Amino acid sequence: FHFKFNSPITQTLEYKINILMMGLVRHIQLLLLFINSLFYTTYSTTVHEEVHMDLQPFVKVGSKYYLVHTDLELDWAGAAHLCRSYDSDLLTIESKAEKDALSAHLKKTFSYIRAWTSSNDFSVEGEYMSFNTGRPMIYKYWRPNEPNNEGENEHCIEVVQDHDSFAMNDNVCAKKMRVICEKHLPSNIRNSDTNDKSKCEQVTTNCVVKKLVDGYLQATNTFHCKSTN
Repeated sequence: FHFKFNSPITQTLEYKINILMMGLVRHIQLLLLFINSLFYTTYSTTVHEEVHMDLQPFVKVGSKYYLVHTDLELDWAGAAHLCRSYDSDLLTIESKAEKDALSAHLKKTFSYIRAWTSSNDFSVEGEYMSFNTGRPMIYKYWRPNEPNNEGENEHCIEVVQDHDSFAMNDNVCAKKMRVICEKHLPSNIRNSDTNDKSKCEQVTTNCVVKKLVDGYLQATNTFHCKSTN
């Protein structure tokens, strides 16, 4: 004879075992997902580091890479074309953090330097646009009484480093100035000083791993609570 027990105690025990097994399966799935995400993050970081190595002769300054041509002066158009030949853009400063970082870098080599930026007012007088982005300038720091369009012929924007002073000026595009080319970091690891750093926008391995661990622990706690209720 085969006896089948369907007592409440047996049913309760089977139910708890099923819940425990389901929870274990979910834990394993989450752990595999975590390991996969961790591997992807590590791999991505390694790739970005290799990309950075390929940016030579550009030098990392703040959130961008710059190439300062110390022995060459060109007109604005020539400077823009030269930077394109390096698969880069003419200098565009988009925040105070970028300005301060570049100024500190230039002061190591120059006490005085004038260099072209990508900005100009070719389309509409007085409305300065970035040649790189096609959008209006988002950060301005003019020299006193500038821009003045002296002689009604100053349509290109330069930066002037004069000891501790670093500011913009409009000038004649045909004049020859120093050339500073720039490259951006990959957008997902670029560190913007204008953002709230406490929100962990800078995507680094430690930051992403911390988020993954927190998410994993929160999920496992949720499953644990469900299995014990």
